[in-house]
Amino acid sequence: MVKRWTAILAALALAGCSGEAGGDQIIEPLARVDNVHALFVGIDDYQFSRETDPRAAFSDLQGAVGDVTRFKAALGEIYGLDLDRAGADECDSGNDISTTLTDSCATRARILGALDTQIDSLEPGDTLLFYFAGHGSRYRDDEAFDQDSGYNGTILPHDARNPDGSQGDIFDVELKQRKDRATAKGLYFVTIFDSCNSGTATRAGAAGQSRSVPVLEGASPSLEQQAGGSAEEEGYWVHLAAAQDGEDAQETASGAISARAGVFTTALIETLRMPGMARASFGDIIAEVQLRVAQNGAASQTPSAEGQLTASLGAKSRSVVLFDATGEGETIALQAGSSSGITQGSTFAFHARQSDAVAGALPLATGHVASVGANTARIALDTRPTEALPERLVAEQTAHFFPAQSVVIGNDLPEGETRSAIDSALAAIPFVKQGQGGVARFVPGANGSVELRAADGTLLADNLGAAQDPGFVQRLEDEMQKLARVQQLLGLRTGTGQSESAAAFCIAPEGYRATSCPPLERGGVRQLGKNGRITATLINRSTEPRFLYLLAIDPRNAIDLILPLRGEFDRPIAPGQPYRRGPFAFDLAGNYRFVTIVTDAPIRADAFEQSGNGTRDIEACLSPLERLLCSASKGTRDTSVTRVGNWSATVATAIVTDDASAP
Repeated sequence: MVKRWTAILAALALAGCSGEAGGDQIIEPLARVDNVHALFVGIDDYQFSRETDPRAAFSDLQGAVGDVTRFKAALGEIYGLDLDRAGADECDSGNDISTTLTDSCATRARILGALDTQIDSLEPGDTLLFYFAGHGSRYRDDEAFDQDSGYNGTILPHDARNPDGSQGDIFDVELKQRKDRATAKGLYFVTIFDSCNSGTATRAGAAGQSRSVPVLEGASPSLEQQAGGSAEEEGYWVHLAAAQDGEDAQETASGAISARAGVFTTALIETLRMPGMARASFGDIIAEVQLRVAQNGAASQTPSAEGQLTASLGAKSRSVVLFDATGEGETIALQAGSSSGITQGSTFAFHARQSDAVAGALPLATGHVASVGANTARIALDTRPTEALPERLVAEQTAHFFPAQSVVIGNDLPEGETRSAIDSALAAIPFVKQGQGGVARFVPGANGSVELRAADGTLLADNLGAAQDPGFVQRLEDEMQKLARVQQLLGLRTGTGQSESAAAFCIAPEGYRATSCPPLERGGVRQLGKNGRITATLINRSTEPRFLYLLAIDPRNAIDLILPLRGEFDRPIAPGQPYRRGPFAFDLAGNYRFVTIVTDAPIRADAFEQSGNGTRDIEACLSPLERLLCSASKGTRDTSVTRVGNWSATVATAIVTDDASAP
């Protein structure tokens, strides 16, 4: 099944609108890299366009091949890459570093074959860059409902849309399969698509030189399963797109390499040539590209990016949650609030760029949260900056503050040295209170060790060791912080369940229609087998577009963001539109809690994520909630939390059992 993956590759989907040539000649590379390999595809002349067949629904292009030429030249100059060089009238060229396919050579079979060859031949830590310029389209998503538009994307190779034969599009899920295989092998998979609606895929038709064609009716991809890979290090993916869904990517007259050129590609080349930007993170790059596209008059076109945006070309970075912020005199406005887990008293460091924060550079300023709203927070600076802060800032949380006594812990250990050591350690943690009926308790473990168990007996942590061991106090505080983080997330509740939620929530065995949730099992709570394959759906119940988020808490207090997937570009979901992920499977039996957040503005819901109290590591994508989902019927109201602004949050519970016969 491929339903789970449709949206990510809808995000990896397409592009194609050209750009202007840059005239700067660079003698020495700005940032040399030696592990980047690439596939370049540009198509102006289509086999079945109006120019060759009057029955065709689209025309040839004028700037896609020129975009490939310009972008290749820029990459070679900036990064010192010895890319392939095509001869006169040559449409298929390649060397050990790159392959270029244009016009009649850029067939469906050749494009997919070239990607497969590169994936098979590269080694963990290598970067595979896929640049596409050409027509794109879409097809109706009748199964996965992964996109708010109800469509998923395709790109059109040279031989697509034969009026007398097969359609020949390359589907987003076909590219997604290859992306998964590449990242599983430890490759860094970077796609750059310049076309209309390329935030998830090139889509609706448009006039002029927009690179989109009509919807592909009655089509669905026919996929073959491809073997994955394994690597000592995990790969990552990044997608840079010329425009978001529903937007046209603009072209301008060039007169340099081709008749026309795309605004996005032009802005991207100009950005990479700026001082310091060759080594910048993908997040820094797309932010600058957005400014340049707007400055060039394409106000209706918003370039976007998804994936591991803290990485840079040819390199992997640590995964870190960063927030947008703006300087306002002696204070800073953080573009995140309580709905993103921000708490009063937490401290932040501020940088001009993502790459500075990721590299651990000295910050421009530091400060603490003075006040918190639903979607914004006010930062009080520790000291007055010696120079005026830039308008745009990148913020990284350096310490998270938990309110006093936000976690209640019981202690079932017998009187003695171990209990006394734990009592002393807990007393030094300001947000912990010892008492009866807490969220967890300490119990004796094997060989003098200590275990942490939830109130219902579920094992949360068995890696604390003995109270006398070196490092015990630090491990104990780490586990308390994880418990506090869960309580903070659960504290967002503003409703009592489905009746008050702004989003309908359903999880059940795969195969159900997104708009028709199966009846709940016994007791009014969804019960699923650990090995079952399930699908999760959210539906926007409000009358306006809304941003939908789904976080899951597993039996060992791991918190994972399920919707949208990590790195995806947040998109408002239209009223009545389903948003779906699946199929998933569970790794652990036990109780699962799911928090649905509905907002009228995007938030950093991934700021809540954490590894569990067990041995899993979500930074290595080993958390079971990366592969699972389940649902529930009811939540319970936290009366201390009221509805703040135009957002809501509900909590649901589900039971996963070891019963192999369960759904």
